[in-house]
Amino acid sequence: MRKVLVLTGDGINSENELALAFSRQGASVTKLHVNVLLAEPSILRNYELLALPGGFSFGDEIRSGKILAEKMRDVLSGALAEFRARDGRIIGICNGFQVLAQLGVFDEGERSFTLAENDHRTFIDKWTKLTITENGSAWFRNLSGSLYLPVRHREGRIVGRGELRSALSYDEDVNGSKDRIAGVTDRSGNVLGLMPHPEVACFGFLHPFKDGAEENAAKVTRLFINGLA
Repeated sequence: MRKVLVLTGDGINSENELALAFSRQGASVTKLHVNVLLAEPSILRNYELLALPGGFSFGDEIRSGKILAEKMRDVLSGALAEFRARDGRIIGICNGFQVLAQLGVFDEGERSFTLAENDHRTFIDKWTKLTITENGSAWFRNLSGSLYLPVRHREGRIVGRGELRSALSYDEDVNGSKDRIAGVTDRSGNVLGLMPHPEVACFGFLHPFKDGAEENAAKVTRLFINGLA
């Protein structure tokens, strides 16, 4: 069972829901202000899974996730490389995904994509149907078919070049994202970034629909179980 580090602070939110999603599966979870990690990058050596929640880090000044990504790039590049080299898992959700994309962790070399403003230029907040794309990632082991998750973002449109390692795709075009991609992994499959919010969909009673709610919640929960395996 992997020890989980969930980042908090400076506009980050949903950290409690994300921590609960992992702790419900028996994981040892620590919530830590990002400034503490930036001050002491060696802390990351004590964990096997790093989780970046959603929110509005640094008020989304400049662009979503940009400032936090630059702070992490300046200080944590070596620690993150070491973390990934020892099979460390990373998940970034919504703003956390935006941070990871800005860091270029999904690429080997030059960054191939970014997350831009939705093509309709408005904030979206709704549940949406997604298709799980089989790409060999450990996060999606024993998962296939459809999944319903909430999305809430203004800058969630994936734009870039080349083929991305899609993990989730929208069944309908919600924001103009390239190939309707909602989430991607890196080549190893250990790093997952997605715009929808699985951490707030682990209980059927939270779903806006009744039929299939528990089955959908079980699928969402499986995502977190896989991340810890």
